[in-house]
Formats: sequence, C-alpha cells, structure tokens
Amino acid sequence: MLAFSLGLTGFMLAVGVPVFAVLILGTVLACVFVFNIDLMVVITQMISMLNIYILLALPMFMLAGFLMIESKAATYLVDFFEALLGHFPGGLALVLVVTCGFFGALSGSTLAAIVAIGGIMLPRMRAAGFSDGFSAGLLAVSSLLAMIIPPSNFFILYCAATETPVGKVFAAGIIPGIILMFALVIASVIIPGGRVTVGKFSWEKLKRATIKALPVFGMPVVILGSIFTGILTAVEAGAMAALYIVVIDRIFYRQLKWSGFWSAAKLSVANTAMIYMLLAGVGAIVTIFMYTGLPTTIASLAKDAASTGSFIVIFMIVAAILGCFLDAAPTLYLLAIMLFTTAMALGFDPIHFGVFLTLASALGMATPPMSVGLYASASVAKISPEKAIPYALYFVAVAFMVYLIVAFFPQLSLWTVNLIYG
Repeated sequence: MLAFSLGLTGFMLAVGVPVFAVLILGTVLACVFVFNIDLMVVITQMISMLNIYILLALPMFMLAGFLMIESKAATYLVDFFEALLGHFPGGLALVLVVTCGFFGALSGSTLAAIVAIGGIMLPRMRAAGFSDGFSAGLLAVSSLLAMIIPPSNFFILYCAATETPVGKVFAAGIIPGIILMFALVIASVIIPGGRVTVGKFSWEKLKRATIKALPVFGMPVVILGSIFTGILTAVEAGAMAALYIVVIDRIFYRQLKWSGFWSAAKLSVANTAMIYMLLAGVGAIVTIFMYTGLPTTIASLAKDAASTGSFIVIFMIVAAILGCFLDAAPTLYLLAIMLFTTAMALGFDPIHFGVFLTLASALGMATPPMSVGLYASASVAKISPEKAIPYALYFVAVAFMVYLIVAFFPQLSLWTVNLIYG
C-alpha cells in the first residue's frame, strides 16, 4: 500500500495536480491505509492546524500587498529608490533588493513582492542591460526579505505553531532582515554582470519621486508602531494595512478601481486558501510523525549532540531535506511543531529560534526543486527557470552565510526586542 501511495503521489505531481492537493491526498492515504490511523483522528489534526486566531492576519497582509500593486503605490516606491540609488554602479540591482526589503515591511508577502517589484523592475533591468537570468535570480532571493522583515506572514505562521508573541518576533526580524538586505546588495554588485550603470543623479527627479512615495512611507510606521505599542493585534494591524492603502489612494493617488480591488481580493483569497490547504496537509504529516515517533527520535539526536551548534547543523540538514519536497510554509510550520520543544530544552530563546527557523525555511523558496520563488520570478521575467538557477544559487549561498551569523549570534535578533519591549 505504501508503494501505491507513493506511486499515486508521483503520478499526480506528473500530471500537474496542485501541490497542496497532492500533499493532502497522499498523506491522508498513507495515514489511513499504511499506518492504519483512524480517519477522524487525521481530520481532527488537520482542522486543529487551521483553528488558530493569528492565522487570520495572513489574508489581511496579503490584501495590503496586492492593493499596493493595483493602486500603483508599489510603482511610486520603486521610482523613489531608483531616483535615490539608480545612478550607482549596479544601481537597478540595488533598487531591486532595497525595494523588496521595504515592500516586505509593508505587506509581508513574498509572492506579492515578486509580482509587484518584479513586474516593475525586471523590464527596466532588461532595458538597462542586465541579463534576465541575473535579474530573476536576484528577485527570487531578494523577495525572501518579505519573510524576515516585519510584518512577515511566515513569522505569523511560526507564532501560530508555537504561541510565541507576534510583536516580539516581528521586532526580532528587523536587524537580521537589514543584514540580509546589505549582504544581497554587496553580492549583487560584485558579481559579473551586476555593475550596470544607468543615468545620472537628479535632485529634481528625487524630489518628484519623494513627494509621490511619501504617503507609502507612513505605512510601516503606522502598522508596526501599532503592534509594538500594543494598540492593535497582528490581525487588526493587517486589516489596518489594507485600509491604509485604500485611504492614501483615495486621498493622493486615485488609481485604485473597483475592478483592481476585486482582483486584489481574489488573489489574496486564492493565496491564503493555498497556504491553509498546505497547513492542513502538514496536520496529516504531523499525525504520521507522531505515530512513528519521529519527533522523539529527532529530539534524541539533537540532545545527544550536546550543544546548540550541533543542533543548528542537524536542524539545517533536516530543513534542507524537507525543503526538497515541501514549500516553505509547510516546512516552517512542520519544523516549528517538531523541534520547538527540543530547542527550548537546549536553551534557545523562542524568539531567536523563530527568526533563524524562518531564515532556514526561506532558503527553500529559491532553491530547487521546490523553489516556488524561483519559478515565480522566472515567470515574471518570461524565461525558463534554468537560466536563473545559477544566479539564484549564488545569492542563496550569500543568504546561507547570513543564516549562520543569525543562528550563532542571537543578540542580533534580540537587541531590538529588548530595546522595544524592555
């Protein structure tokens, strides 16, 4: 029966069945027919994965991100950073990275960052002389900044799985996100093909772009400020983010139409539903793991390692293996459920653990074979993913170095938490 389940899973993937459907059907079949687990137990576990209040923040922040695209706010943001940085060697590459980082502070959605920033920047980079493979590879990894810089949808998933305070995890992502941003900026200009220079600096152009983008810059202040001060919960702040975009569009831009609002809402619902289905599939996987005692085995291996450094290495190996088969969202959710207790027993801070767990899961978004971010970036660039893979792997290696720094130096994550919360 196991061979049948695996064969059916492979067949569904081959004929193009969505990954979430394959994940759910394959794991449920394995639960019931291979491990003889009662179907109601599996269903109950799947529902429990979704019955968490904080997950309501996901569609809110996604809606804010897609509304930025429809209202042209993302375009004004790109224009500002291009006026500020575009004249430097490799200026458009710098603009791509920094804009993805700032967009992450607005929406927290990786996919929205790829669609919004990639749709604007990749044609400009192509016209300037950057190769499409370079641009798509850089976009795939730069979009991961939306997973680290708050408000991050993946931090919300981690907090949902571990009941860690969302505001503190958001605060912990600020410095690691900035480090990753600067690392990608440096890496993008030292690689051959990354130092294309476009135009000259113009105060007048910067002035016009600043006036257009100024209302957008208030969004992270309002959203993160309300979370850090405790005025709003993460769910309420997500709704406020979407409302903020609508308000500034009505006052300053007047670009958002009802058709655009409807399009943003549909995209938000579709992407949220996909994530929720993946999380439900994680519930079935967790049922199998609990039945087989795998978490206990992993915990035993980690404790036998006797050091946090060894745990980080073991953890990275497990994350890499899972990343070959699962998307980043279920990988993070699964690892959080399986390893959180062990990490706490080894003395890890739950907030710091959430940051480097998210970073480890993020690497899978741009690393083959389950490189959703890479495929999405290649699609925006209208090229085959194979052309972007060498560049993406180069930038993933840079991101991996940042992961190690963040993992071994918890002060980088906790300093802002202590500064804001005392």
